Amino acid sequence: MIEHNFNLVNVNTFGIAAQAAHYYRIDALDDLAGLSDLKAPLFYLGGGSNVLFTEDYSGTVVHNCMRGIEIIEENDASVLVKAYAGEPWHPFVAHTLSQGWHGLECLAYIPGQVGATPVQNIGAYGIEACQFIERVHVYNLNTQCFEAYGNDECAFAYRDSIFKSALKDRLIVSVDFRLSKSPHVYERFYPALQAHLHAHGIDEPASLDIFNAVIAVRRSKLPEVSELGSAGSFFKNPVVDLAKAEALKAQYPDLVVYPYGEQCKLSAGQLIDRLGFKGQYANNVGMYEKQALILVNLGGATGQALYAHSVKVMQAVEAAFGICLEPEVIIL
Repeated sequence: MIEHNFNLVNVNTFGIAAQAAHYYRIDALDDLAGLSDLKAPLFYLGGGSNVLFTEDYSGTVVHNCMRGIEIIEENDASVLVKAYAGEPWHPFVAHTLSQGWHGLECLAYIPGQVGATPVQNIGAYGIEACQFIERVHVYNLNTQCFEAYGNDECAFAYRDSIFKSALKDRLIVSVDFRLSKSPHVYERFYPALQAHLHAHGIDEPASLDIFNAVIAVRRSKLPEVSELGSAGSFFKNPVVDLAKAEALKAQYPDLVVYPYGEQCKLSAGQLIDRLGFKGQYANNVGMYEKQALILVNLGGATGQALYAHSVKVMQAVEAAFGICLEPEVIIL
């Protein structure tokens, strides 16, 4: 059913009270037939944890709430499991571990739904979703037909995919994940995760140990979206060439630098923190006091105010370090 002049305050984690001219909720595959009747432009909304509304939306917000988890195939080594786009991400990760399926434990406690996973190629602690995605099932609004894209067709990159750019007219229906029945082998753990495991005397962590450690570390640094308006990490960690990383490291010896293929990845949160933005609030907007990468709405802030603050941070980082931060959040 189409609703008009719909208040989006309860379906975005920033808690922005923007109005959608039209709102359409999808609960089952049969509801996809109604997409052809909707007023353009269309914006596909999942968990609302990766979007900042800076104004009312003049088109139709399509809220994908399709749920379901099913095994597609299984052998002694692995399982191919399908999760529908409306499945909440963290409970899905918990479900996979409860079934003895390994691989997604480092991606625990990320807000949002399964449908956003391939779009953003979500990642944490050195793991990216694309390592486990085998196929993405979509609905093509132009042809009104279903399509499937294999991993190599998705153009996965750092917080990016073909669904974020070239295929915006495809609604993600479900995602197939290939998970192992043997524990995932990690070459290393990020320092915060390693420190937590060490503090609890865990030298050879099982998947459940890693899962619990990730939750504990994220809870210690990130606000609960049900209590404080945010969208997780607001900026992507910048990827720079080796020469740029070495130059910055020479100037700032404590700079965190991670290898990323033939390039290097820096900590956006550390750069922002060095400039004094962490925990500094004005007009109920600022970067969270426990993690400088998190833009927060302390209550009643507008989307315009949040966006303006993000621009202020971006300009300061570029002026100080010569690095242009890129928002991870979709800004409308």
